[in-house]
Amino acid sequence: MWTPIIGENAGKIWQVLNEKGQTDIGKLRNVTGLNNQELYLALGWLCRESKIGIEQKQNIVLINLA
Repeated sequence: MWTPIIGENAGKIWQVLNEKGQTDIGKLRNVTGLNNQELYLALGWLCRESKIGIEQKQNIVLINLA
């Protein structure tokens, strides 16, 4: 079942954002070591819980804590 893994990965992302502030998706992927599927599932989890904000500047998607 994916749910516990998604929650753990969401925690990894939250930690990075808490320490580094606003970060783009590429950096989040590199720092957390998550693959695309893991990253986007966890971002969806955080977004659904209103824990993150998503912003696009030109072609860069930026993620920050809400």
